[in-house]
Amino acid sequence: MIQANHCDLCEHSKRNLKNGLTCGLTDRKPDFNTTCTKINLDRKFQEKLEIANLELEIIRRNQKPTHLTFYGTIIIGFLLILLGYFLSDWKIFSFYLWYVKIGIIGAGFTFFGTAYSKLNKYRREDKKAKLIKIKIDEVLIKYGISYDQSFDFKEKIHGTQEVIVKVEFKNWTKVQTTNTYKFDYE
Repeated sequence: MIQANHCDLCEHSKRNLKNGLTCGLTDRKPDFNTTCTKINLDRKFQEKLEIANLELEIIRRNQKPTHLTFYGTIIIGFLLILLGYFLSDWKIFSFYLWYVKIGIIGAGFTFFGTAYSKLNKYRREDKKAKLIKIKIDEVLIKYGISYDQSFDFKEKIHGTQEVIVKVEFKNWTKVQTTNTYKFDYE
């Protein structure tokens, strides 16, 4: 059992370079098998849960534009390679034309690399967000806490997006929480 997943959500956890992860109540390393009887899930837990779910929702909303960008960039790269290849006859002895053809073909392959890197970045971010959410959900299952969340994305103003996150809990001290988060698009 990885106690750090429990302690990361608890208000009592303390971390420092000398001792690592310790319980703020006992000043010792966490020592429990399945659940901690003294766990205090409050603001820290609530914020981590909301942010993890919000990040995953933002990534899911960006899935379609990311894939459209990927395919569009691949098509442009392919067209540049074809244009470079068929620009003029390869038998022409002008070095200038050779440089232009090779430059256009090189630009086409650069588009391929750009498309792949954008898709790969999306996949890494998605995998990371899912892993964080899974870790939090595994801990909540141990304590019998379940939740439903909803997101209200407001209008973007100057690149800043405001999102209202509502979470309804079952089997936790709070029944419902509502918080607002703002983030900037890169």
